[in-house]
Amino acid sequence: MVYALLVIAAWGSLFFRLPVWLSILSSCAFLGLGAVFLLFGLAGSYWDSHMTSGDSAATSTLVTGVLLLLSRAALVFKLILHALVAPPEP
Repeated sequence: MVYALLVIAAWGSLFFRLPVWLSILSSCAFLGLGAVFLLFGLAGSYWDSHMTSGDSAATSTLVTGVLLLLSRAALVFKLILHALVAPPEP
């Protein structure tokens, strides 16, 4: 449930205009959590694939980490696209 709320918050923040300080703070938080979840998800999947048979419980952590990092990559892509399309200032 918490993973779903984090992913919804990360992707939802792309659609709302936040103050600059809150945008930077949330981006740092989502990047940090995404990196930690990705690393723990990879480690858990690796461990489970070699120690137990069947589905891995770490898959949800891995997917959450990837989705959090992709949300920030989409934000960077959105900013670059906006900078390229925006008319030049006089």
